[in-house]
Amino acid sequence: MFSSKAVLIITGSWHLPQHYQKVTSLLQEKGIRTICPALPTNNNAYPPNKALHDDVKFIKDIIANEAAAGTHMTVVGHSWGGILASAICGEFAVKPSDTKGGVTNIFYMAAFIPSEYESLAGLFGGKLPPSLTPLVDGTLAFDDPKERFYNDLSPEEADKAAELLVYSPTNIHYTPISCDTVAWRLVPVSYLICERDTALPAFVQEQMVQKVKGEGYDMHEYRLPASHSPFLSMPREVVEIIAGLVDKY
Repeated sequence: MFSSKAVLIITGSWHLPQHYQKVTSLLQEKGIRTICPALPTNNNAYPPNKALHDDVKFIKDIIANEAAAGTHMTVVGHSWGGILASAICGEFAVKPSDTKGGVTNIFYMAAFIPSEYESLAGLFGGKLPPSLTPLVDGTLAFDDPKERFYNDLSPEEADKAAELLVYSPTNIHYTPISCDTVAWRLVPVSYLICERDTALPAFVQEQMVQKVKGEGYDMHEYRLPASHSPFLSMPREVVEIIAGLVDKY
């Protein structure tokens, strides 16, 4: 039986829960229980030793446990987290009026949105964006991460955030999700377009939104004049959006 609400934040590649601490702390101050785990593929292993299926199983287990406990979940997918949210959450779709636990809605935050059996690279014709470089050691390099991820932070804050970044495996970005029906067809979805994003430019984010709408599904849009990391530069604004979704769903 539905017993409580919670937020699950699925992080982007290279990123750790510490990057999202401003948002998780502010949500918890509002009395909203928030889960933000480190993904298996963000374990900083060199060479990488985890794959897409490790992330999927890890997040699926968290949601399954919460659903069994009767939790209604708002799932936040940042960047790579949008791939995982799309692949996993449909299995646990519930309506706010349902008495059982599960996922009531997804909030995509400057995120990638795949269709069934699509990879991140598949969103771009099978190739990764030019800012991403696969290395021979199996890791994926991002050119100038401080400028790409944190261009609206102070130099000191950007340095601190960049120091926390970990290795990311190349293979996960080429691996298609194994999903018969992506979650955005099954639960309400919304999207935060970050207008100053140089990692996933706003026009690409808008294409993600139009992809969903073009297939006949509603997607509410939010906009902030933020970089790829609004959870660092505009945490209060992000929290207000998430808190509103928790209240609505």
